[in-house]
Amino acid sequence: MESPTPENSSQHGSSVSGMSMSGAPPSAPQSSMAMASSSGAALDPQVDELKKRIRSYDQLYARNQQEGKPFEALEFLEKSLFLRKELLGPEHPEVSKVCQVFTTSCNTLAMNALQKEQFMVAYELLKKAEILTSPNSYIQDKRTRGKLRAVTFNNFGCFYKRRGKLHAALQYLAKALKIELNSTEVDNPAGTHLNLCATLSQLGRHGPALEHAECALELLQNVQREKGTNDDASILAIAWHNLAVEQEHLSKMQDALQSYGEAVSVAEREWGPSHIKTMAIKHSFEEAKAKARAKQANKKDTNSGHGHSSGSPLDALLHPAQGAKRSGIGMSKKGASFAAKSPLKKGGANMTKSRGKGAAPKQPTKVTQSAAVAGWNQFLSGQQQT
Repeated sequence: MESPTPENSSQHGSSVSGMSMSGAPPSAPQSSMAMASSSGAALDPQVDELKKRIRSYDQLYARNQQEGKPFEALEFLEKSLFLRKELLGPEHPEVSKVCQVFTTSCNTLAMNALQKEQFMVAYELLKKAEILTSPNSYIQDKRTRGKLRAVTFNNFGCFYKRRGKLHAALQYLAKALKIELNSTEVDNPAGTHLNLCATLSQLGRHGPALEHAECALELLQNVQREKGTNDDASILAIAWHNLAVEQEHLSKMQDALQSYGEAVSVAEREWGPSHIKTMAIKHSFEEAKAKARAKQANKKDTNSGHGHSSGSPLDALLHPAQGAKRSGIGMSKKGASFAAKSPLKKGGANMTKSRGKGAAPKQPTKVTQSAAVAGWNQFLSGQQQT
């Protein structure tokens, strides 16, 4: 998922405006070198030389990791990967394992580079990860390969969103979601929904953005109910915040105020009341309450209810280089013709049903994962195969 702050890389993060994802922290490859010569004959000198070079690269990889030099370490890991492929063959389990470590490292370092605005470095690392998770890559286990491919596509979505190329971001996020909706191996499908929410919001597509916020919230709450705990509990604050922002854009002020209140409660519990992100969410809440009071007093909507022109304080805090337009916060997994209408509406999910004046506030309408799967599979059926 860039980061769980909402914009760096998480060891499975995202991040805000881009919950980036990185997977589990890589460990030094263990070398087996199971290429013994037949009948105990002397090793071929060329084979022996390859083994020595691999051992040397493994040692240099481990040393640079310990010294806090991840990019130098990655260079030696890449060399050892391709020497292993030459020595053991592309289908050997050891080659597959080292390829997984290398791909995970590429995603993690790409998100670190993106935070520092080292865009070419981030792009090159993500491109390597994309190639190494293709169907013909060295990673033999399809579920593992799919999981890493979803992470890579999600991080590419974060990359293009940061560069302001929102349609390209949607393309990659749609690919990530397609994999996640058909797999039980992904770490955090809610993160992709939050990235889509933030990107669609920035494009002014607040209806579909609201649906993705609701879907992310449902997924996170389901995990909490099933496990009795939630490793991504802090993401709940972002999900509630994004939901509130989109409700405010759509002039659903009472729903927005309720969602902002939930966001503040979760943020105070997970981050603490004086944390900078908590304070930013509180500021958004106070602005929304002031707007609701003014609207009620004046009995007229002078701004069509489409939010503040100043932008969300939390979004500005996490993405100071972005424009002032208010939008949801994304998390931290072709063609510019990505449809504006969300396919989540298929399958009977109706997110915009109005309530009577005196109706009590209620929880947002849930978009079931099964409905999302059916809708997105149909919607994305024409997308490029992963």
